[in-house]
Amino acid sequence: MENRDNIIEEQLKNSVENIPDSLKPNNIEQRLLQMTQEERFSRSMSVDIPDDNETKRLAKSDKSKDKKSGKKKVIIPMAIAASVLLAAGVGAYFMFNSASSKSSDSTQGLAVTEDENSEENNSTENYKKAYRRLKAYKEYSERQIDVIEEYEVMEESDMAAESTEAARQYSNNAKSGDAELGTTGTTPSFTDTNVRTEGVGEADIAKTDGKYIYVYDDFTEHLNIYSVEDGKIEKVGTINVLKDGEQFDEMYIYEDRLVLIGKIGSYYYDKETTVTVYDISDRTDPKMEKKIVQSGDYMSSRMVGNVVYTFSQKSFELDEIKKRKYESYVPEVDGEVLENGQIIVPDKSFCDSYMVATSINVDSVEVIDKMAMLGGADSFYVSSNNIYFIDRYYDWKRYTYEDSSSITKISYDEGDFKYVGKGTFPGYIINDYSIDEYDGYLRLVSTYRDEDYTQYNGLFVFNDDLEQVSVIKKLAEGETIRSARFTGETAYFVTFRNTDPLFAVDLSDPENPKVTDYLKIPGFSAYLHPYGDDKLLGIGYDTDESGITNSIKLSMFDISDPYDIEEIETKVLYDYSQASVLQDRRAFMFNPEDGTFGFSTMADLRYLEDDWYKEYYEEEYDELIEHVDLDKDGVYYTVFDYDDDKGFENLMEEHLDEMYGNLMSTRGIVIGDYIYVVESGSKVTSYDTDNYKLFDECN
Repeated sequence: MENRDNIIEEQLKNSVENIPDSLKPNNIEQRLLQMTQEERFSRSMSVDIPDDNETKRLAKSDKSKDKKSGKKKVIIPMAIAASVLLAAGVGAYFMFNSASSKSSDSTQGLAVTEDENSEENNSTENYKKAYRRLKAYKEYSERQIDVIEEYEVMEESDMAAESTEAARQYSNNAKSGDAELGTTGTTPSFTDTNVRTEGVGEADIAKTDGKYIYVYDDFTEHLNIYSVEDGKIEKVGTINVLKDGEQFDEMYIYEDRLVLIGKIGSYYYDKETTVTVYDISDRTDPKMEKKIVQSGDYMSSRMVGNVVYTFSQKSFELDEIKKRKYESYVPEVDGEVLENGQIIVPDKSFCDSYMVATSINVDSVEVIDKMAMLGGADSFYVSSNNIYFIDRYYDWKRYTYEDSSSITKISYDEGDFKYVGKGTFPGYIINDYSIDEYDGYLRLVSTYRDEDYTQYNGLFVFNDDLEQVSVIKKLAEGETIRSARFTGETAYFVTFRNTDPLFAVDLSDPENPKVTDYLKIPGFSAYLHPYGDDKLLGIGYDTDESGITNSIKLSMFDISDPYDIEEIETKVLYDYSQASVLQDRRAFMFNPEDGTFGFSTMADLRYLEDDWYKEYYEEEYDELIEHVDLDKDGVYYTVFDYDDDKGFENLMEEHLDEMYGNLMSTRGIVIGDYIYVVESGSKVTSYDTDNYKLFDECN
């Protein structure tokens, strides 16, 4: 070995090339001795340098083996490899690197490279995990069960420590009830979008800042700006959304900024989410400042302060992915492939898509942080400090959902993301009202099945690290949760089969929760909203004895004593079978100043005229026909009030435009002494809240 090195050195002395000191064999050997474990592992994964088994053994985080390749790997000490390379001629070495550079340039301008000597890219571990999982998913689609079994073996041997490792890598590599009443200076008070978490804004199809109303017109695909003052309405500006080939979804208003969120691309794999910021300091002439694009189909978003958090789901064509071509299987944001440290690959992530998240400063219109997690999400819950992705596990062997779900926790602070960890719970949740963060604990209610496949409901409490600290199980056998609401140290949730049990749970001691009361009544509430300090408003359905829904029902519950909750008032809206709030909470208007609330409803009573209904539901028909107006048909906007003495009072019942009136695309906004009913694609009308008479309208 020593003689061979001397011969090579003699050859090099006679070479016309100037050899850098770093490439001399002695210096290479010295560098090898000084390498850390991570650097050695990083070097071993280079495409130019053969693998070193000892180095791979030291890399504990990567234990999976290539089962498909039957080739033996040649093990050559790096010093010898370098020497042979030098003996072959340094000029050829540099030619090889030049060719490699050109090859890299041909990969569509890849933003993330594998420069193993770069501190920012000193690891590709998450890339490799993601690639491995996507390949396994592809093979599953081709030969199914065999791959699942192999995957489960890999899970047992390789994934045990990945959740902790993912948190470490992300930390090291990534960037170091509520309807609110708004006011802006002398602007009159106004109702904002009904949101899940106070202080965490949500996008919608209609917004206001108290002086203007912003409405997306899905008929002409323009966004219109209306000036509103003391009930008077005037259209003052417009934005052509269609001209950029985008499909509009939702918007935010922040001071003199309008944020439009939409998507482009019609092909499943090509869909991208757009966040476009406009300067609207001159409402008559909005000017686009910047558009930011992120991979995937738009899912949801939130806004805290001047930061918009946007979530999309990105899927890849598995036949097209290439291991070294990261953009073929790693999402992009603003034209750049996410870095290795911005990728999270949790255990049991077996799918073909990522959840992509970005945070954008609306003032500077710049991306603050970005991340992607391999795996889907059935629900989102965003608290004041954390983002939770909830995903129900899927059994790929049986082609059905498992009876358990995962929770992935991401903290956020002024736009900066941090992966915290992952937990699991039995069953599934109905929506983000079923999960709540309070005083360092996460509480949720789910519907699940036990080992005998009997259906139950339960309440679960987790600490800050998503470790379960308490549980109440086997509630309401055979029923499912239909709505939930957490108010501080008390949880309320409704289950349903034929009747409506409203449960109250005391959570003042998170490690020892207890059911304090439950109330069984006909029908069920599908949406619960706090009404003052000691009442809970329920909006749902009236049902018959067999559990079939008939009409919309309002309920008021007295919750002043959690050990003795009461339904103190009900009102059945016999004319209406649908309500927008039961499908989208943002369609609910609540004015905390006077307690009025509103939503759009649908009247469709034609079925009552059918002979089969009269015969089959003879008793129900006779009772129902006494209360309904058979001439009612279509969409109405309704406003209600509640009084302890008078009960529920219907203040407004306005029939919407025959042609464009739509149950889900109508919003009610209170500004000062007027309520404005916004019908997307039709018009904006105002009503005086003293008498709820029509005051003005603008098409």
